[in-house]
Amino acid sequence: MKRWLVIISLLVVLLTVNSLAFGANDTINVSMNGKNMQVKEVGVLLDGQAFEAEVPSFIYGDRTLVPVRFVAERLGAKVDWDQSTKTAIVTRGSDEIRLTIDSNQVVLNNQTRTLDNNSTPRLVTFSNNDSRTMVPVRFVSEAFGYEVGWDSEYEIPYINSTDDSEDIQVIELNPIITPGPEITEENSEIATISSVNVVKGSTEKYRIIINSDKAINYQSLFLPDSNKLVIDIENSVLKTSTGDAYNFIPVNDNLIKSLSYSQYQTNPYITRVVAELYDKYNFDIYTSGDGKTTVVTFEEYKFDGVFVDNIDGRDALVIEGMKDVDYNIMTLTSPNRVVIDLLDTNLTNKIYEYNVEFGFVHNVRVSQFSGDKNYSSNDRIVRVVLDVMDGVNDTNVSIKRDDDRLIISPEKSIWEYMTYDNSHIDKYISIKNNEKTSYDIEYDYGSTTMFITIPKESTDIVEGETLVRDNFINGIAVTENRHDTVIAINFKRGIEYNILSGKKDDTIEIVARRDPSISYTDKTIVIDPGHGGKAPGAISPNGIKEKDVNLALALKTQALLESLGYDVIMTRTNDIDIDLNERANIANRNNADIFVSIHHNSTTNPDINGLEILYCPRDLGTNKTDEQYPLAYSVSKGILASTGGEDRGIIQRPKLVVIREANMPAILVEVGYLSNAEDEARILDENYQNLVVIGLVNGIQNYFEMY
Repeated sequence: MKRWLVIISLLVVLLTVNSLAFGANDTINVSMNGKNMQVKEVGVLLDGQAFEAEVPSFIYGDRTLVPVRFVAERLGAKVDWDQSTKTAIVTRGSDEIRLTIDSNQVVLNNQTRTLDNNSTPRLVTFSNNDSRTMVPVRFVSEAFGYEVGWDSEYEIPYINSTDDSEDIQVIELNPIITPGPEITEENSEIATISSVNVVKGSTEKYRIIINSDKAINYQSLFLPDSNKLVIDIENSVLKTSTGDAYNFIPVNDNLIKSLSYSQYQTNPYITRVVAELYDKYNFDIYTSGDGKTTVVTFEEYKFDGVFVDNIDGRDALVIEGMKDVDYNIMTLTSPNRVVIDLLDTNLTNKIYEYNVEFGFVHNVRVSQFSGDKNYSSNDRIVRVVLDVMDGVNDTNVSIKRDDDRLIISPEKSIWEYMTYDNSHIDKYISIKNNEKTSYDIEYDYGSTTMFITIPKESTDIVEGETLVRDNFINGIAVTENRHDTVIAINFKRGIEYNILSGKKDDTIEIVARRDPSISYTDKTIVIDPGHGGKAPGAISPNGIKEKDVNLALALKTQALLESLGYDVIMTRTNDIDIDLNERANIANRNNADIFVSIHHNSTTNPDINGLEILYCPRDLGTNKTDEQYPLAYSVSKGILASTGGEDRGIIQRPKLVVIREANMPAILVEVGYLSNAEDEARILDENYQNLVVIGLVNGIQNYFEMY
């Protein structure tokens, strides 16, 4: 890279501009194509010096046109004229440009380029009847390796030498230089720049997208005197769809005035991208994971963390520096969480989790989110996830703006005063009072409901009903009478419990678990071997049919469950095909406690292997009342512990009929991939089949123990 040296000062620029032979702000009369018009006369600086010609240069549209012979000869080129085709032939060394009057097709070194209409070479007649061929200064100059720019402050174009024999370039004072990434083995080769665009994401804010075929190295330079951001991409060749050596995009939004890019040098190869801004703006340059997409953003929000503060007497989450930020909010299930997406925002620190509690929120996670189908691929988003306490389904939050702060508050609910942890066999329930007080706890075995009575003046918990439905607690109801507040907790099944708090306490603490005297082996389990009959399912490269291994594994599972005392119903026990809805209906008609469909996977990629558990979230099922994720989690954990196999995760698949239409907790187990040679060998191995069955049954038993 050449040294950037300042060799002119603002004073010199001012003196030079003011001494140009043709007044930079004068309007002159010219004639083109038989039409008379007025154009704005403009001078041109070459290496910081004004040059004069017999006829003036002028602005036509958004282009500067100069007399071809004068500018070419000043750049050390030779000009010939072909009268028959009205073509100027400009040569410099081995480079040749052919420019034909009134044609936007120019030939550069035997390659045709298309200019925009304002850049088309013109035969221009001036007021003194002198006619000259006028050409775009940028195209001719850059074709010969010169740098061309426009100084918006002084409204004058400039041409700077870039010949390798020189080590001085004329640039503005006070450049702000930002080094790019270090050169590595992966990005040291020549990169091809396939496109440079100015685009919008999901908001009205523009950003610059640079696409390449590999990771790039770049240097960025901000010129504060003209508000230009210059990005030089090292070891890169510009090969865009237009094929132009120089490209100009007028933007004219409230931040970016224009964008230009060109093959700035060829020895070494450098692609230059220049964004002309209206002012000095903060900017960020970041790349995609593979380094092939580089994005330049301006004036984006900086996310520097969160904290909990007491706002109007209640705890709330505060995010600063977000004045007028656009955001989206949504709730997700399995597990329950609230998601807030901050648009046009960059994550400026490396803290991704905050152990804070407020309302029903027990943890906060943040990430630089890659846009999904809900967003443009050009978006820059910080995603804030509020993890919700176990068993909480009412997850409404309010977001208020306070100057540059976003204040996030869970709506008032019982969870400001209660906590519930259902992550273990022992479930912990606590109720926070506003003072130390006596209380009474009674449990009704018939209705499986616990009643907690607290003096009304000792608690701020509000009246209302809250559904939990986590397979342990159905719901919580709070009522008031003349003297007391009564909290009724309805459990799904019988429980046993202990009181951990004192007889008079400011926090009531209870631990509860499923009543062990109630046997869980009286449960009804439906096992569904997938496919069958004319529906073979997946077929391995060796011809193994999925329907056969599904049935073999299902029969082994049936045998082990029945040996433990469970009531097992099979959707099929031989090679027949059963309608998908009928499989779910078998479970519904028999009031089954759980439904397990056994399958094996396949894909076109033979390297993919491992276990997947599919489920349909409760709120997306046809007639579901219980949470579905806990069964999926328990079975996944059981099989992985038994087999030590590859975990491909627990996946929501609400469109699968058999698990969507089953009313009870239902899962589909994809044991492994028949398309993977190693998985296929394991699937056919009887010892491995036994390990899968043991893990599956252990997962089912652990689920019943917890719920």
